[in-house]
Amino acid sequence: MEEDTMKSKKILFTALLNSMVVVLEMLYGVISNSLALITDALHNLSDVLALIIALVAIYYATKAAHAKMTFGYVRAEMMAAFINSLFLTLTMLIVLYEACMRFLNPLEVEVYSVMVVASVALFVNGLSAYLLKDYHHLHHHHHAHAHADDHTHHHCSHSHEDLNLKAAYLHMLGDAAISLGVILGAIATLYLQTPYIDPLLTFAFGLYILKSSFGVLKESFLSLMDANPEDIQKYKELLLSFEEIASVHDIHLTHPSSKEKFFSAHIVFSTDQSLAEIEQTIEKIRQKLHEIYSVTHSLLQPESMKYAVEEEYCTAH
Repeated sequence: MEEDTMKSKKILFTALLNSMVVVLEMLYGVISNSLALITDALHNLSDVLALIIALVAIYYATKAAHAKMTFGYVRAEMMAAFINSLFLTLTMLIVLYEACMRFLNPLEVEVYSVMVVASVALFVNGLSAYLLKDYHHLHHHHHAHAHADDHTHHHCSHSHEDLNLKAAYLHMLGDAAISLGVILGAIATLYLQTPYIDPLLTFAFGLYILKSSFGVLKESFLSLMDANPEDIQKYKELLLSFEEIASVHDIHLTHPSSKEKFFSAHIVFSTDQSLAEIEQTIEKIRQKLHEIYSVTHSLLQPESMKYAVEEEYCTAH
């Protein structure tokens, strides 16, 4: 809890710093006719939104599951990442269009204002990345699972990355690089006396940002859709490696957040066994799923040969 409080304070401070940079860059971008500066401002704005959403995600992550939200708020991180990356993707498409228009209708850029403002942005982005660097690394958390089909509490200690904070950290580094590029572009414009460098830089920055944001957009969207990015066959083979298991069906594997991996399946036992024997086998399977594939929550439904079916995945019943 204390770590989350310190993390929230640093994120809030970073968001405030970058908010000032957004206003400064947007204002002087318009005044100096620098589309590259406006592009950097929009990217900084997306980072501010990402940080604010990350704060909300941290708040909801501490809230316990209840009758209405039985899974808790485990999807808050991916929802935040999806909203932010969608905003950034759409914004960059508009910026790329404007860059094309600038090639056709170039404007004179006030390079000195651009250099000063971009230098301020470079400093703030570098400082922001430094403040967030401790939180994009792997961190540990410990929790216990109590399963309805036995009385064992399954304790796990995991190491994971927070996708939102990792993305924010990388964006800050990317923003610092873009701010440096804006400065170098302004210097080149000053010495070469050409108006085409600014839209050229804008186009390059826009494509870079678009590529990175689309990756996060795709990953978060697939997570929200419960898509499985892994080879499910290896999970099935693991379950079938237990001699007691005759077949497996209705397999589900989801990644609701960067910290969680949920697995469920119906497992058909080859022979009639006592409840104690079934529980023992299920607990062994859970342990293997956690040790080998880092599954944080598994739900296994034992069945007799009567329920052996061909379908591996979900069927409507």
